[in-house]
Amino acid sequence: MHVGVVVTLTVAAALSCTPELPTPDPARHRADVQAWQERRVEGIKQPDGWLSVVGLYWLEQGTNDFGSDSSNPIVFPGADVPSRVGTFVLNGDAVRMDVAPGVVVTSDGEPVTSLVLSSDASGRTTVARLASLLWYVIERQDLVGIRLKDTANAAIRQFDGIDTFPVDVDWIISARFDRYDPPKTIEVPNVLGFTSLQPSPGAVVFRVNGESYRLDVTGDPDAGSFFMTFGDATNGLESYGGGRFLTVAAPDERGRTYIDFNLAYNPPCVFTAFATCPLPPPQNRLPIRVEAGEKNYAGAVY
Repeated sequence: MHVGVVVTLTVAAALSCTPELPTPDPARHRADVQAWQERRVEGIKQPDGWLSVVGLYWLEQGTNDFGSDSSNPIVFPGADVPSRVGTFVLNGDAVRMDVAPGVVVTSDGEPVTSLVLSSDASGRTTVARLASLLWYVIERQDLVGIRLKDTANAAIRQFDGIDTFPVDVDWIISARFDRYDPPKTIEVPNVLGFTSLQPSPGAVVFRVNGESYRLDVTGDPDAGSFFMTFGDATNGLESYGGGRFLTVAAPDERGRTYIDFNLAYNPPCVFTAFATCPLPPPQNRLPIRVEAGEKNYAGAVY
């Protein structure tokens, strides 16, 4: 695969003379990527990682009883879970948890009987625990729900890694950052069928085999890196059908950066049916095969 210098259409003449960033040494790059892949596997195997997620329950306004008995609107799995653990009370987007008498639920290591649960949108998520189970409130669009994890879930023990494409320095693509001034808002769909509006500071523009492509990124314009969700022609075959995630370094003072597709990784939806992953926006679906990064997980739920 030939990788060319990237130019944007509006400033092509000026950029064509700008040297690319140097390509890393192949041996050192391979070692770095393999080390990153090993850290990622270890992170996925953590007791509270994505393999531990065993439930997602959207709350109704008012009371929502929960426990192991099937008569509860919210049924927690597990033979050791009491038939009724308590009640989640949803008022607007605020959630209070009331624990049934005699049931020991803790938060921050202390037993609780009634507790307001701060959601993941607050930046200070309240986590509640019962034996190997833990749960917390998430907010997605107008939905408020309980995400349940089991730190003893069998999927954690059974996990034996993720297949990847061979590490290839040719998939380090020189790129130009096309800054949006002012930053624009892009529509990002998700697996729930909703679309969220996210700020995009610009796009990375690059060439593969002489053809020009661009991918919108999201994040803080002044951050050290940007995030993107992208699709390509391997999706649904070798790689996950819902696309992959990638972090891209912020550009230097000349607007130069690179995209290392060897670091493309699977979204959480590969590991659990109870994630709420973003999908690639239409403009981020590449018509080419990106044979780099993570392949689909053998135990994928989709």
